[in-house]
Amino acid sequence: MQILENKNVTPRPRWLDLPKAISKFFLRNRLVDTVDCKEVQEIMAKSSTTPQSSANSNIVAEWMRFPFTEDKQTLKFIKESKIMFVIRGLSGSGKSTLVRHLQSIYHDSIVCSADNYFMKDGIYCFDQEKLSSAHEHCQELAKKACIENRNVVIIDNTNVRYWEAKPYFILASNYNYINIVASPNTPWKLDAKELSQRNKHDVDLITIKRKVSSFEDFIPFYYGWFVNEQLSARLLSMGRDYFKECTELYPLFRQHLETLCPDITDGNLIKDYFPEDLKRKIVHCTSRYVGKGRAEGGKEYHQKEDVQKSYGKVFIVTLYGFIITDKTLGARIHLPQEALVLFDNPEERQRDMASSPLKSPVSPSKTSRHSPLKSPVSPRKTPKRSPLKPQVPLRKPSDANANFDECIRGISLLKTPSSQAKDDLSLKSESKDVAAITKLFPFVRPKSRGRAAHMTLGTADKIQSKQTAIDLLDICDIEKSSPAIPQDFERVKEGKSRLYDDSHCCIYLDKPYNIPVLFTGSY
Repeated sequence: MQILENKNVTPRPRWLDLPKAISKFFLRNRLVDTVDCKEVQEIMAKSSTTPQSSANSNIVAEWMRFPFTEDKQTLKFIKESKIMFVIRGLSGSGKSTLVRHLQSIYHDSIVCSADNYFMKDGIYCFDQEKLSSAHEHCQELAKKACIENRNVVIIDNTNVRYWEAKPYFILASNYNYINIVASPNTPWKLDAKELSQRNKHDVDLITIKRKVSSFEDFIPFYYGWFVNEQLSARLLSMGRDYFKECTELYPLFRQHLETLCPDITDGNLIKDYFPEDLKRKIVHCTSRYVGKGRAEGGKEYHQKEDVQKSYGKVFIVTLYGFIITDKTLGARIHLPQEALVLFDNPEERQRDMASSPLKSPVSPSKTSRHSPLKSPVSPRKTPKRSPLKPQVPLRKPSDANANFDECIRGISLLKTPSSQAKDDLSLKSESKDVAAITKLFPFVRPKSRGRAAHMTLGTADKIQSKQTAIDLLDICDIEKSSPAIPQDFERVKEGKSRLYDDSHCCIYLDKPYNIPVLFTGSY
């Protein structure tokens, strides 16, 4: 007797024949159509781990892959820095799995979650009327963790809209943490129907649909490479030391700056001219200002594949000098090729698009807040030391290098500037017209893309930090057209200095430093 098959009836799935706990796991993780019962039993017999933990490992490997969970260089940086992870995602999206995975990597991390407020004896007892209190409690826990300088702080909330996460961004800024915003890359993270079936808190479909429709894309104010707190303090100290040394070495330079700061209170020009930010002491190199997507091209930059893949990853950049002007104090940064593709500075782009170069290396109307002195210093001649000013005592380079090397925890110094010549410092593109300064200091590339890369260390009163890029590009224009011989430079600790005019002084390091930096955003 032939039995007719009803095509409308779905045959009994093979996974239902598995033990109940295992079948529920495969149903929950959408593996029901890809796993054979016999195959699972064989895996169970051969493996010392449970099927659930084994499957979880596969899920993490496929859906939770980020530079901050896999890249060894990034993991090392995070473990030695102060990082705040702001995790976001709807109920059932895999957010909790991501948090547990981060905890398994960063063992000293602390998790702050509003959900924990509703946990009573291991049972989740949600009360809508106490939701505000739950978030206040979570913020207090996060603040306490920051005050205690906990290495890694993980914020485990849905963070559907920006204002929900804003208190944590402010905390991170006030306590010198670097932010990483992360959410699970599960295929169903914005699938309301799937989320309603997966979430553990019995959130209904209508509520989840409403949250999905209001789930915002967090676009930062700007992207960049961020230095951790310890190394930032060292860079700020180096910059201020060079500022002090140059004002003592070049009386003309100090005289010009004093005309801009007539109300010096205690003779400390660096303190009055570059007042310290008492809160944020993390320095960074901006890759692109996106203005939360409102800046021209900002949203497109945010959505670039290279940006998304590099987010939360550590790069190694090179510090090779400092600039000191009548407006800004900055560190000059050389970007490796993998970072250069992320660098997009509008001032540099506009300068490159200009049809003709500046006739004068420095335009007083653009670069000085006040009229220049009557006798500006010629770029061809470095001013002599003033007989009234004693020579600045120099520290031994080996001591300074040792201190800096210790500060960056194992990131070694470049032995010579030519150590990367094969890769980042190839001069083929400029072989026909290499600037004289480049022959003396190979990292100084006043004609190359990326020359505006910098870290702002200080600005004069009412001067925006973006002015540092403009000042640096002005200096690059001077360097392009100026001859350079060893006699043009004065010796300073760990390098050489040159005063190009009364407003522009440069430090060129003898041994550039490799610095680990984290690519992320400022929110």
